[in-house]
Amino acid sequence: MKKNAALQNRFLGFAFCILFILGMGGCATVPKGTSGITNLKDLCDRNGVEFDWDSVSQVVTLKGFNLRAKVLVGSDIVMVGKDKVTLSSRVKRVRSSIIVPPDFEEKILNRFKTGADFAIKKFKKIVVDAGHGGKDPGATGKSGMKEKNVVLDIARRLAKNLSQSGIEVVMTRDDDEFLTLEKRTEIAARSNADLFVSVHANSNPSRSIDGLEVYYMGQFLKKDKKEEQRLKNQGILYSHLEMEQGSADLEKILSDMMHTYKQAESRSLASHVASDTAKSSGAMTRGHKEARFFVLRNTLIPAILIETGYLTNAREEKLLATDDYRQKIADGVAESLCNYVK
Repeated sequence: MKKNAALQNRFLGFAFCILFILGMGGCATVPKGTSGITNLKDLCDRNGVEFDWDSVSQVVTLKGFNLRAKVLVGSDIVMVGKDKVTLSSRVKRVRSSIIVPPDFEEKILNRFKTGADFAIKKFKKIVVDAGHGGKDPGATGKSGMKEKNVVLDIARRLAKNLSQSGIEVVMTRDDDEFLTLEKRTEIAARSNADLFVSVHANSNPSRSIDGLEVYYMGQFLKKDKKEEQRLKNQGILYSHLEMEQGSADLEKILSDMMHTYKQAESRSLASHVASDTAKSSGAMTRGHKEARFFVLRNTLIPAILIETGYLTNAREEKLLATDDYRQKIADGVAESLCNYVK
């Protein structure tokens, strides 16, 4: 009995040592490229990045080499400057430590290294929205040409160009179908896309008005946060993210971060697309402008609305009736989106 008790004690002691070593060393499987370090503070120290954790808002701010990043604990989204980066899984808090997924160092911290070239493709998936459709013809030119048909053709050409450039495309409609504005924004929320591009053609009582315009969401009002469709889309989007579900505080912080990103990115992108498309197509440009269109207010990702020209202007109506001009518009927009690096 004494011998058996001694053996049992030695076994328990050995098992305790093994468990202690494993507990100190973390997971048995070491994430590739992190040398086993998943503690964010340790990673920051190793990479010379300043670490500041606000335990109230659960936001970690990283600073270094003129770059700033915000990490929201409980989410898989990190804002690096004006870029939104999605991690492989959510950032977690374990006791007093912030634990990050294996790809955090490569996707985030490597950007802080001086001299690194991160001119990567900004948009991997884009929602292309052809305005109007079905029972809604949109604007109508003097010749009877309907906006819904013009913009569907341009949207298809744009989608083809983007796909050939390696960008995944989701079209809200690919035929003469009527979609509500609510449905269009829901498609964007479910798509997990990086950008929403709505294609339209304009009209004006004055037939002398012409030119291409690109709109973006302007000032975000307090009432906009409570808009029914926006709240619905937030629920859809958040359900697909790697984040703690049902946390009102977490969702509010994430909403604010994403809106800040959306507003800055949309404004900059609208300017580029208006300028680039006008140059490549030869169109007269009326520049980029703020607007409060439904699809711009209620999409949670960067969003622009392109008015490709005025059907009420005789010259532009003739141009928009041709395959050549429609292709030039699609080429110009696609090239601008593919080359856009802020």
